[in-house]
Amino acid sequence: MKTNAYYSSLNDSNLLECLLKGDELAFAEIYSRYKTVLFLHARRMLQDDEQARDVVQEIFTAIWIKKEELRVSTSLKSYLFSSVKHKILNLLLHQKHVEKHMQAMLGLYNAGSFVTDLAVQEKEMARLIEAEIQNLPARMREVFILSRREELSNKEIAQRMGIAEETVKKQIVYALKILRVKLKVVSFLLILWNQS
Repeated sequence: MKTNAYYSSLNDSNLLECLLKGDELAFAEIYSRYKTVLFLHARRMLQDDEQARDVVQEIFTAIWIKKEELRVSTSLKSYLFSSVKHKILNLLLHQKHVEKHMQAMLGLYNAGSFVTDLAVQEKEMARLIEAEIQNLPARMREVFILSRREELSNKEIAQRMGIAEETVKKQIVYALKILRVKLKVVSFLLILWNQS
């Protein structure tokens, strides 16, 4: 029976051959060998630990799922680094698109009212954004509303709430992250709604 020590003694080419045959221990060794360096590479590009971890996890998940049809024309190391790079570029392009859409919708939301000729879907989007804001954790929601509706500075919010300015900043960043994720779902629902 092959042991972990056996797999750790294999070079990348041999590990890849084993992986293509569905060998779980070969996959585990590849994961163990590369997870940290790929995470550090992803973190350098993203400047976000959580996103970097997600990217690496998604790469390895995809490799295991598609192991039998995997085509690696370069070295395994090059393939993994290239996969991370492509995944991050796609993620950043998607985030840029979502951010642009979110800013437009939040701009409409922050205006407080909608002129009569705005489309029904914009009103629906505003309603859904409001619902998501109300679903934020209490302190985060309060910070977000003071920042976006009352247009207070981080310092003013910190003084009013008796918390650190850095905490205010983090709460706003987290709120926007949560809302961005929710907006993906909301946008999808609106597309379905428009098709019905």
